[in-house]
Amino acid sequence: MMAKCYNEGRNGSPIIKNESRVNAMRRRFRESSFYRLFNFESERAQGRCVMLASSVLSNVISWLTGSLFYTSFLMANGIDLVKIGVISFVPYIANLFSVLSPSILERFPKRRWVLFGGRLTYHTLNIFAITIMPMLVRDQNARTACFVALVFAANIVNALFSSGYSAWHLNFIPNNIRAEYFSTASMIASFIGIGTGLISSLIADAFAASPHAYTIIVTLRFVAYALALAEMWALSRPVEYPYEKTVDKVRLSDIVTKPFAHPKFILTVAVIMTSTFFVNTSASSVNYYLLNNVGTSYTYVYFLNMLYPITMLFLIKPAQRVINRFGWFMTYAVGAILYAMPSFLYSFVTAGNYLWMLAIVRIWQHVTGVALNTASSNLPFVNMPDTDRTNYLAFHTIAANAAAFLGMLFGTLFIKFWPNMNIVIGGFSFCNIQVLMWIESFGRLLVGLMVLKLRPRLEPDAE
Repeated sequence: MMAKCYNEGRNGSPIIKNESRVNAMRRRFRESSFYRLFNFESERAQGRCVMLASSVLSNVISWLTGSLFYTSFLMANGIDLVKIGVISFVPYIANLFSVLSPSILERFPKRRWVLFGGRLTYHTLNIFAITIMPMLVRDQNARTACFVALVFAANIVNALFSSGYSAWHLNFIPNNIRAEYFSTASMIASFIGIGTGLISSLIADAFAASPHAYTIIVTLRFVAYALALAEMWALSRPVEYPYEKTVDKVRLSDIVTKPFAHPKFILTVAVIMTSTFFVNTSASSVNYYLLNNVGTSYTYVYFLNMLYPITMLFLIKPAQRVINRFGWFMTYAVGAILYAMPSFLYSFVTAGNYLWMLAIVRIWQHVTGVALNTASSNLPFVNMPDTDRTNYLAFHTIAANAAAFLGMLFGTLFIKFWPNMNIVIGGFSFCNIQVLMWIESFGRLLVGLMVLKLRPRLEPDAE
């Protein structure tokens, strides 16, 4: 007999509610794409749950310790724009040490606790040590040197071990669900990560004019370190499958020889490198421009950032359909071309118009960025062979970080050599950072056109 529950109506008579409604809701949830991706009924789905948890926590940590908060933290400790640029590209130099990653990781048939130790060291140096160092070091030059040393050491450790997680977790996202996984996970992580950043920005802005402003930023970094410990615990949970190899003996040269034996993979990496270079020409200076030149508040910037996951909520399914119909590379190419325009308009944001101009730019970027970012997330894996993945991941990491370093170096030197640049066009005045935004915009357009031209040589072979 079907169970029923009774509640009193307005006239005191019982209202009978059928319990099957709850069962129907449960059934619909279990039949949803979200449940198919994230559940605890299969090993791979459990692994995706861990990947999602890690993505969420990483996003929260990034928003609490990076972006505007990181720039403010450095500025509060006497670091100027050029030095911020130098500190920003140090991680990309350190990541070149990923060339040694396969030689280390391939020696371990099980890597769970090796990776855990590497992650713990990275977070301790990159968050905890960097936060307390200014309390112990008072000399300005010594502080700058310590910032560089700690960032460099942290990212060397990260370079040696981070690709191990990618090789491990790639088993949980087979090709047929990657578009759905990347878009869904990105949306959820963005909602929670940016939402946390927005709440934090409200607190930071509330104390911006008080003596406690710096204390708030430091406190947020300690909170981020606690979350990093939680992320490491989550990452150690899923099942670890055997790592497929074509040879038993690990050779350092495999990082180069194996990727170059697969032309489509190399060409894909070349596309990623070109894009990464141009994107990073202005990356280290945009936040400084918003805080120092434009004068925007933390809250307003984070509010605009919060609109991205909301945009994803409406466009995630159309983006998946576009990728499934036109492929990863066509979606990426058209997305890059469309993204170039708001990147160019970013240079027109000033202290007098940022309330509406920055909103237009960011919303435009959000709309075009949904499909672009989803395609970009999978680009390194589209033409990656199934065996010896640590070598391919290390090669990709080295190439992408070298390109990011060169892009940031270009941007830093550009600002150093032309510190007082002032170009006047049609009543608008453009400084060196705004000109770097033009260069980024040109690069995005160039990459999109390049992918369209090379697409026949980039598309993966039919399975």
